[in-house]
Parts: sequence; structure tokens; C-alpha cells
Amino acid sequence: MNRFKDPGSDISAFVGAALVVCPRCSGCAVSRPRGGGIPDASTPRRVSCTACPLSGERESPAPARGRDDARDPFFRLPLWLQTPCCGAVLWALNEDHLAFLEGYVGADLRQRAPDDAGWSNRSTGSRLPLWIKSAKNREAVLKGLAKLRERLREVRGL
Repeated sequence: MNRFKDPGSDISAFVGAALVVCPRCSGCAVSRPRGGGIPDASTPRRVSCTACPLSGERESPAPARGRDDARDPFFRLPLWLQTPCCGAVLWALNEDHLAFLEGYVGADLRQRAPDDAGWSNRSTGSRLPLWIKSAKNREAVLKGLAKLRERLREVRGL
């Protein structure tokens, strides 16, 4: 039996670097916090393209909320890792987020534990749309995730 243990972290655990579509050349660009440390909503962000000289910064980004939106929450650029799936859009912010989704969707048993405050639904797994969690969609969602993994390999040249 394939098990997945939800670490309980929310989506902010994956916003360190987001792969986005470059508005200049349509290549893969990266939106990431500027400087070191642990990023939060007030950390200045930088976007740079791997294929062209595009670069830009935002001093005090205000992340947009909306878990069903396939856009970078800071620059509002379309995510690089997205594909149509089950009548919706399946997306991942980056490789770590993609690995989380692959583990979650591919698991026969999904486990989570209460945090210090007890049970909550703030974790990334608990906030996923029902169509991703549904067993009847598992095969289609896994195929969609495989497409995203292939798109990541293409940009990395693997």
C-alpha cells in the first residue's frame, strides 16, 4: 500500500520560487524572493527569464489569493507548469510542489496529523480541489502530473 503523510504545511511552503511563462519570449522564467532568508508576503520578489534578458522586481508584493488560479501569486504571470485536466487546470508552482502533488495523488492512503492547535484544514493537501482528491480522477490527474513532470524535464534539459 502506497502511503502519503501530509506534513501539514500550507501552500506558502512552495512559493520560494515559482516557474512562470515569460511575458517577453514565452520561455520559462522564475519568480523568486530577492535576497536570502525565509520568504514571506513582504519579501521583495524578482522575476528573470532563463531564455531571454527579461528581469524585473517588485519591492512590496501583495500576493494574490486564490488556490484555483494557475498564476504566480506575486507577478500574476501564468505558471509554466499547468495543463488541462478533468475539465479544470492542473498546476504546480515548482518542482517541490509537483513532487508533493505526485505523492498525494498517487497514494492509496493519505494520512495527516493534528498540529499544535488541533485539526485544521490549512494544509496544502486539505485545501486541494475535490476533483484532484477524487479516486475516480486519480488516473487522469496522474497523467496530467506526468505531463507537468515532462515539461519540467524539457526546460531543465534532462
